[in-house]
Amino acid sequence: MLHSNYLKQLDLQDIVVFLNLLEQRSAKRTAELMSVSQPTVSYCLKRLRGCFDDTLFASSQGDLLPTTKAERIAPYLRVVVESVNRCAEQEIGWPAVDVNKVWQIYAPEYFELLVLPQAMHALGTAHPNVSLHLERLGRDLPIDRLISGDADIAIGFGPGYHQMHPEVEWQSILNDKFFCLTSNPGHGGAGAMTLDEFCASPHVFPTPWLSEKNMVDGWLEKIGRSRTVLARANGYQACVNIIAAVPATLALPARLLPLLRIPENVMVCEAPMGFPTFTLDMIWSKDRSRSQSISSLRQLVAQASVRLLNT
Repeated sequence: MLHSNYLKQLDLQDIVVFLNLLEQRSAKRTAELMSVSQPTVSYCLKRLRGCFDDTLFASSQGDLLPTTKAERIAPYLRVVVESVNRCAEQEIGWPAVDVNKVWQIYAPEYFELLVLPQAMHALGTAHPNVSLHLERLGRDLPIDRLISGDADIAIGFGPGYHQMHPEVEWQSILNDKFFCLTSNPGHGGAGAMTLDEFCASPHVFPTPWLSEKNMVDGWLEKIGRSRTVLARANGYQACVNIIAAVPATLALPARLLPLLRIPENVMVCEAPMGFPTFTLDMIWSKDRSRSQSISSLRQLVAQASVRLLNT
């Protein structure tokens, strides 16, 4: 079944060493991560080089940089490891036990503030040997990492392009709207902020995820309006602190209001009429939808969202 006799020399540890070298860029860090010796890593790499007839990694300023061939074969080897993991997840007559398992999630700060505490509360009871590792959501959804198994789920805002992607499935876990927080004296202080007031005020824009565009500016563009962004900050509380110090406005998801410290000089008011609303969506690879591990994680997040809605 193997095209080359050399490939018969490979074992699963060699493949795991390769993937960790690709991630860590260091034989020492790979050895520490896998709890093996550096000579073991070197031996596995030597065998890999022979099997694939390529150096695979070249040393550069202390780092091991992958060759073109290494990057090309990496997705296939990830699938090998994921396939083995899937075999271990299949029910064979007794309950599966999670042993020091890590669930990898890509999510924005909104999820961390709102849903993650509820999820962590349930995690210790339902999955005591599992931990969550969150990474900041990037400019695009990590589709390749979801498919390869390097990421288990991603959390994004909808409606979004992920709902049309042929290789992923998704589920909306909650919906939300915006309030306007402002210290701008241009707002009268009563009732909703008008669209003219909103556009005339300088704004502070939270970037808890990496993106050049956002739903607010997209909505303004559609109706032929725009706003001036005075500052961008990495988190929601930082934005609130800024508008407490300078006259500006912040469009803040309503569900975050009870979780942030709102200074007395900051007014909270309804957003202008027609302001966009959004959903928080959980996204996973269609190929891994039957994975027991992914199903457990999805259930954990969905149940945490339900508890949040009922509080």
